[in-house]
Amino acid sequence: MTMAPADIRRLLPARTLAFLAVGAALALGYSAVFLFPQYRAVEALRRQVAELAASVEMRRQLAPVARALRDAQAPLPPEVEPRGGERLALAEIGRLTVIFDEMAAPHGLRVTAVSPDPASVTRSGLLAVRLGLTGEAAGFRDFLLDLGRYGPLSAVESATTMAGREAREYTVKCWLAVQ
Repeated sequence: MTMAPADIRRLLPARTLAFLAVGAALALGYSAVFLFPQYRAVEALRRQVAELAASVEMRRQLAPVARALRDAQAPLPPEVEPRGGERLALAEIGRLTVIFDEMAAPHGLRVTAVSPDPASVTRSGLLAVRLGLTGEAAGFRDFLLDLGRYGPLSAVESATTMAGREAREYTVKCWLAVQ
């Protein structure tokens, strides 16, 4: 049995209907003013918490990579000593382009730049040298092996690669022991 609104109006006194209408209007007004904005704010906070949780999870997963990159970018500490091999005479620094070119040529690499950094000389006699090379990856690997056997080499700080126009381009920063 359903009652039509007209039947309800006939059964209830007008005063009761007025109280019900005012009560319904107050409930709707309270909901519109206080509850609905709070629900929207809660939903926005839930979305923000979900985004932050995803960000924290991504940072947690990338933490070892960031730590490895930070360690790789750390400069060579000045207390590192030459590895005990021979030292490069100061007169030979001007010939570094020829020396590295002779090391790179058998591997099909071309030396594009050799730039020693005089401001990098340490108390223990280490000099930072940046090398620019182009060629194939297999040849670069073999060049690095030959570079490791080079007497004055104390350490290789970094080696980077990128695709060039004609061939792969490589940049190596190494430390040489000088007299």
